[in-house]
Amino acid sequence: MKNKEILRKIYYENRAINRNIQRLANISLIGLLARLAKKAKESDDEQGKNLAKAGLLLVVISEVLIMISDILDHRKMKIEEKIEKCE
Repeated sequence: MKNKEILRKIYYENRAINRNIQRLANISLIGLLARLAKKAKESDDEQGKNLAKAGLLLVVISEVLIMISDILDHRKMKIEEKIEKCE
């Protein structure tokens, strides 16, 4: 393997690790927001309910962006592999 290939592989692995850490953080955030929503529902707190809904919406948006990043990295990696085979 060439140095450039090794560095590229390390780069993609680091990005994947970072995305997985973000996913774990999102999972814990979902748990916190679910508890907040439950408490708000029990106490009939409209502001708490809205805050929980907004937080969950942001988590969903974050997950969609992470998924798009995964797809783009995968496509880019495949294209780079094809280019290397042609050389």
